[in-house]
Amino acid sequence: MRVFPTLLYHSIFDYPLTISEIHRYLISDRIVSLSALKKEISSLLQTGKILLRSGFFIPSSIIYHPSSIVVLRPRRQKISVRKLAIARRAAKAISIIPWIKMVAVTGALAMENADEDDDIDLMVVTSRNRLWIVRPLVLLFVSLFFKRRYPIPNAQTNNQKPTTNNAICLNLWLDESSLEIPIGQRDLYTAHELAQMKPVVNRDGTYEKMMWENRWGRKYLANAWDRPSGYQVGRLAGKKSLFFQIVNLLTCKPVNLFNRLAFNLQFRYMKPKMTNERVSLHSAFFHPGNRADTILKAYDRLCYRNF
Repeated sequence: MRVFPTLLYHSIFDYPLTISEIHRYLISDRIVSLSALKKEISSLLQTGKILLRSGFFIPSSIIYHPSSIVVLRPRRQKISVRKLAIARRAAKAISIIPWIKMVAVTGALAMENADEDDDIDLMVVTSRNRLWIVRPLVLLFVSLFFKRRYPIPNAQTNNQKPTTNNAICLNLWLDESSLEIPIGQRDLYTAHELAQMKPVVNRDGTYEKMMWENRWGRKYLANAWDRPSGYQVGRLAGKKSLFFQIVNLLTCKPVNLFNRLAFNLQFRYMKPKMTNERVSLHSAFFHPGNRADTILKAYDRLCYRNF
């Protein structure tokens, strides 16, 4: 069983786990029952390989400051509750755009592990061939009514220190034809990011479709894919408005061409400033640095030292 590696992985984020969290995010390629998990945890406790502190399990080989267990996690959870409220307001506000299929909270906030200065990461999924029409509308709306995180290079150019506290960071865009993560990005880190995301707006079962199309994640987190909707999905269901039905009719070739034109214009604007961002007609990944590689290398080092 993989209880100990699971605790090692989460220790990178200073995130001790409860038993239910271990069960959900267990690093395993097969589904493990809660009863089997409890037996393994009991054995690890008896051998002293893991410790139980204030209801959280930690690997005994990792030196946690007491405050990280007793104070830090509860404090981050309280901070995250406030940030999640902002995220829900922003997500539901921008969902007035009919082509938006899903808005989900991602990153540390999705795990309720955000610090005060952290931004609010949102993933936006649009209808097919509508991403680059929707994106400027969303950016404008967020800029007008919420605090938006701007690219760091722009802030540095203006000799301003970028502020990220409670800023909406729209760092991942997909249209519904690109819900499947590319093969080169399929790893433990990405699987965990998918498993932990919290959908706030979910039209036409887009969240469920995304989890199904990325069922490769079972190779890493089988339990999470056994019950992917661990978060109460915020559906915007019911009868579609007349406006929505009219917009849905605009699926003709001219609108697709306009989306392509919008992509070309936005890509030309972004290209001189791009580093390791991955941008295409159907998706855009805006990540400041290769976080996945950094986390996975840290995890490999921990495993090497502890096994």
